[in-house]
Parts: sequence; C-alpha cells; structure tokens
Amino acid sequence: MITIDCKNALAIRDKLLVYVADKLEALPILKSEKILLTSIDDSQNIDKSLALSAIAEFLKSVNLSENFQVIPKGDDIKIEPLEGKEMKEKLAKLGEKKKELFFECTHCGFMTQYEVELRTHKLIHYI
Repeated sequence: MITIDCKNALAIRDKLLVYVADKLEALPILKSEKILLTSIDDSQNIDKSLALSAIAEFLKSVNLSENFQVIPKGDDIKIEPLEGKEMKEKLAKLGEKKKELFFECTHCGFMTQYEVELRTHKLIHYI
C-alpha cells in the first residue's frame, strides 16, 4: 500500500487520485488529506517508482510540474507546493468551485439553470 499525502495540495488531490489510480490500475481510498493506493490483487504490490512517475506525469499534464515537489519516504509520498505568488494564484484557480446553480427535476432528472423553467417542466408530470 502506498500513501500519498496531499495535505498542502488539496486543490489537485481529487484529479490526482483519478489519474494515478487509473495509471497504476490500483484501488484508491480517499482518507481526508491522503490518498491510499492498494493493489486490486492482494498478491501484488504497487511499485513505488511507477507511482512516482504517474504523479510526475500528472503534474506535467496540468502544467504544475515546476510548482510542486514530490518527496518519497518509505511507502509514503508527500506532495508539497513550492512557495511563490504565481503558485498561490494557480492553486486558487484550481480550488475554485463553479457557482452556477442547477435545478433538477425529482421525477425525471431534467436539469436547468432557471427555477421558473423547472417549475414549468414539473407541470408536465401532473397532466
């Protein structure tokens, strides 16, 4: 089992989890600020060097390879952001949630941005 500590890199944690788990064909477990990777087959172990290269590929794919350092220690890997104004701005952009509201019909799953349109849509279910 390999543990990836993302305590100081929460903005990229979820995307990193998906990318690395797919790349290594491992079972990911999200535990607060850490990602635990375990092999699907108990008889096999996850190669730490493959995990490190998958993390490096991910950081390169999102143009953050020069903004993070990856620190391996035993079966633990720690991802730390490098300091700087530019880095803080990138992390802020990645961490922002879209504030668009969507309204969903409880009967059929129809989605819209407008509450009035949803009310009108719901009327067809009661005809």
